[in-house]
Amino acid sequence: MKLVLTDYIASLKEDKELDQLIQDILREYNYEIVFSPKKGERQYGVDIYSVGKDEEDNTKKVVLVTVKMGNLDRNNWQGSNQALRPSLEEIIDVFVRNNILPEHRDLPIKIIVALNGNIDPAIQQNWVAFVENNSRFEFEIWHLEKIVNLVLDKLINENIFSAEDKVLMRKIIVFLFNPDYDFKDLHILLENVFSNINTDGSGKRNNIKQLRKVNLLFSIIVSYCEKENDLRLAMIASEIVYLRIWKFVHENESIITKEYFEVVLKGLNKRLENSFKYLKAILPVCKVKDGLSRKSMDSVNYCLIAYEVMGFIALAGLELLHMSGIYKTMDVEIARAFEVNALECAYGVIELLNNNRIVFYPRIDDQIIELNLVFLLLYEFDKKEDISAILAELCENLDIAKSACDIAPLYKRNLDKIFELDSNSKIRKDYNYNSSSLIATLVEWVVVIDDENLYNRYRELVESAFKDIELTLWFPNNETETVLYSKCALPETGYCLSNIKLSESFSDFKVLTLSDFIYNSEEIDFSFMKNEFWTIGLLASRHYRTYVFPSYWRQYFKNFSVLALKGVL
Repeated sequence: MKLVLTDYIASLKEDKELDQLIQDILREYNYEIVFSPKKGERQYGVDIYSVGKDEEDNTKKVVLVTVKMGNLDRNNWQGSNQALRPSLEEIIDVFVRNNILPEHRDLPIKIIVALNGNIDPAIQQNWVAFVENNSRFEFEIWHLEKIVNLVLDKLINENIFSAEDKVLMRKIIVFLFNPDYDFKDLHILLENVFSNINTDGSGKRNNIKQLRKVNLLFSIIVSYCEKENDLRLAMIASEIVYLRIWKFVHENESIITKEYFEVVLKGLNKRLENSFKYLKAILPVCKVKDGLSRKSMDSVNYCLIAYEVMGFIALAGLELLHMSGIYKTMDVEIARAFEVNALECAYGVIELLNNNRIVFYPRIDDQIIELNLVFLLLYEFDKKEDISAILAELCENLDIAKSACDIAPLYKRNLDKIFELDSNSKIRKDYNYNSSSLIATLVEWVVVIDDENLYNRYRELVESAFKDIELTLWFPNNETETVLYSKCALPETGYCLSNIKLSESFSDFKVLTLSDFIYNSEEIDFSFMKNEFWTIGLLASRHYRTYVFPSYWRQYFKNFSVLALKGVL
């Protein structure tokens, strides 16, 4: 485990990675973080300003940390603005004189140099001389080995990180070379970590420590995914970790406080950091004609890859919008930055659709999950014309595929059956596709954008090419949240509305769906809805393949006055 940590910490960047780890260590030593790094603001050599009792002499101190990346040698000791000696001099000459808070001015000051490298013996004398010349301050260097030991002691604690856990962590890292790795070892490791949490309301400090450990383990996994050049696996791992964290929140709502939510939010930020890296790599590919077909040998795999990528991008966009909403009351500029990045995701999925036409021939019914994510993102940016164009092309191509080739989305996710049907026209001709939630959901999106002509086209599709296929729609019930964060919630929970008929009158169909929405929304009491973390449900749907709850799109239904006239309201 120590070798894994050493490798991971040595790879951290100074900004938002190494400095964040140092803050977590200080918190575990019960230091209060007065301020942490802020981009664009001059800090006079200080990256972290903290106050707390030093365990070495039991004295309350101001602890100022300057964070540097890499080794400490002659090149970065002095000679540039980013060198260590100028930073230390600026701390002493400027920061200590002008920036120490009045209530801290009588406290002794300790200056820590934190670096994720080693110290060149050649500058040892320079360091000793500098310390002796500034003897009114206490100095300490946290080099790579020291930071690793602090992490083991305070963040992981090898006494509670069992031998089994260490083996599991090593297995995870070893198997990251395999793009099809199922992360079963990560699931077990997470359960082991969460088993150390007290759910009776006691041991709050230990509980938060366990959650921080989860975030650290995730950061290590992402680091190794990057080394394997597989950001896709990092995206999947982040879903598993974040859903497990939220499962803990749901199961222990009575003990959850602001401090818990701060760690949860930090987990979301780590997930978003990984999403940014993924988006930076994948969005340019979406601009290339058939760019996502490069690693696929056939149309089925191409379709599966395109839908997965589309889901990752759309969900990232929705999570960025969620973060924008959180920050709107705290920092308008940050909120706007999140919104701009979310808009880039919206443009990204449009480019993906334009350049990878395979997505207009869905092969599995649950690919409506990704389509829902796309529609939700586009609707948030008022791109109703794009939604209409996508719905129209899906309608046309579903008709062509079924009428000409006997190909339709398979209701159950059975890849062997899909490949068999794809390669054997005789089997396809007699195959009963049974049901479709995909078409039923597409029709409801037609209601959302209020397009009567498009509704009539879908009604013709259902009455002709899909006349033998039953339209269904799955709904959650009050048991759904108990399994939502760890597996597919159906058919174990919820219920399915079957044999859905499309009324001849568009207005009548709107009345039926609107009234059903009013009286059928169990999920409004789910923990992620009550706590305004609405993207959690979408994340669970994408990862564990639970159909997106209808209320996500039904909330956009218009014309409630129609219901009033009909006597429904």
